[in-house]
Amino acid sequence: SEYGQLGNGETGEYFVTASKLAFANCNVFTLRNRFMERDPTQEFSSSSSTKDKLLPIREDIRIQAIACGKHHTLAVEADYEEDDDDDDDPTRLRVFSFGCGDYGVLGHGIQSDEYFPREIASFSTSAAWLPPGPLNVSAGAHCSLLQTSNGHVYYWGKHRSVGEAVMRPQLVEALANNSHVVTHCAAGGQTVVCCTEGAQTVAWGQGPHGELGLGTAKSSAKPQFVDTLTGCRIQDLACGYGHTVY
Repeated sequence: SEYGQLGNGETGEYFVTASKLAFANCNVFTLRNRFMERDPTQEFSSSSSTKDKLLPIREDIRIQAIACGKHHTLAVEADYEEDDDDDDDPTRLRVFSFGCGDYGVLGHGIQSDEYFPREIASFSTSAAWLPPGPLNVSAGAHCSLLQTSNGHVYYWGKHRSVGEAVMRPQLVEALANNSHVVTHCAAGGQTVVCCTEGAQTVAWGQGPHGELGLGTAKSSAKPQFVDTLTGCRIQDLACGYGHTVY
């Protein structure tokens, strides 16, 4: 619980001895029912460098998908279809993140830890409107992915040892602008992999162990096709710390 990734509002920090620090962990199932959102009266700024004022969400939150990274957690709200009588005004599902905020991995625009699940405000704006339907999330060591129902992928954080971090969710334009409909995506230690409806697999990031599947132990700053999987329709996908499984 060192970075708040358990979502219980604390790090559980305590002293074992005068010079030894430890962190309490959860050894039993414990309900997490406190979710936070930014104060709606506070003006949203995509370039904000200060910590937002947060308020607790009053209604109960149900979750449809969850992902655990190295030191952070992502959660996606479930669709309340049975409670929505207005089909012309679909509910915008909320995406929450909590834990370690290094490299912008939480998507809040600032490198700050969050001890309660906090809504990612970028997905509530018109600029990054999420279409109705199921959403999938994946958490790498230092980056996060969200796959929408129309096959688009949003990325934030930093998966490579070089370059700048992406502090807020950003559409992966190399896939969206080339009409790729992503069906599965995953993030690993330093890699990102996406599989498409057209039976193509795309990977990028660090590849010292061959985890990109490009035939050599090399890296790629940009998405590249994994030629050996072209024509193979992937049913499931997982990225480990130094390997990938299809």
